[in-house]
Amino acid sequence: MIGFVIVNYNDAKTTIKLLENIKDYSCIDRIVVVDNQSTDDSFQVLNAYECDKIKILQRSDGREFGKGVNFGLRYLKDQGIFYSFVSNSDVEISKEEVLQKMIQRREQAIVMGPVIREHSGYNRGWKVPSNLQLLLLSIPFFYRFFLSMNQYSDDYYSKSFLPVEVVSFCFFFVSILDLEPVGYLDDQVFLYFEENIVSKKLKKQGIYLCNDVEVFHNHSVTINKNLKRSRKYKALSQSRRYFARVYNDANVLILGLMWFFEVVSIFLLRVVDFLKSRKAR
Repeated sequence: MIGFVIVNYNDAKTTIKLLENIKDYSCIDRIVVVDNQSTDDSFQVLNAYECDKIKILQRSDGREFGKGVNFGLRYLKDQGIFYSFVSNSDVEISKEEVLQKMIQRREQAIVMGPVIREHSGYNRGWKVPSNLQLLLLSIPFFYRFFLSMNQYSDDYYSKSFLPVEVVSFCFFFVSILDLEPVGYLDDQVFLYFEENIVSKKLKKQGIYLCNDVEVFHNHSVTINKNLKRSRKYKALSQSRRYFARVYNDANVLILGLMWFFEVVSIFLLRVVDFLKSRKAR
């Protein structure tokens, strides 16, 4: 049996669009929508879609993406379902064949991702970043020059199914029983770095890219509706420092510099947000 977990936060409209996209797919046995403590009426609106195939759950202990995913996966495991897709609400799946191809490979991977098509291009996975790379990526303005440091070369993607260190967690397929021994996703980060953390937990093993299927990610639609740029960057920076400290054993110097660049960047973004709000009046 195959499950499908969707995490919702204050965006029932986008979540419903995904539900309508997949609810009739015969390859999915159970859809679980986890409402991540929405502050609007999302939970009440989504409840209208509950049926034999669709279960609507609500959490009340924080809005971390990882906690929402873990909640849904544990629910499926208790229902006797040991494989599942996990998706952001702002993902679009063109046809059922995309999911079927991934399901057929379920015995070959612990975590599996498709090619993610985004407005800015294609995401085919990446390498776990080193502490030096994390530091360079935290430098205001200049980080853009270092974005490709932990990417694979184009020549690497010659096969239809291949190992990578990290796949995007906006949409992925997982063996629940294989993820359980490492504690599922780390629930201490908010929105960012969950993929890198799982890779470190799995020692970069069992993670694969399905290079012959793709989904479209309308990137950050839900996040942009709920967070200003400065708050998004703060969440990103805090997750980055947490990953460096807990999983990459970063030293005090690296962590201190990352914190300094975080403070500078957040200040600059808050100035930009303020100026935009003044201009909009």
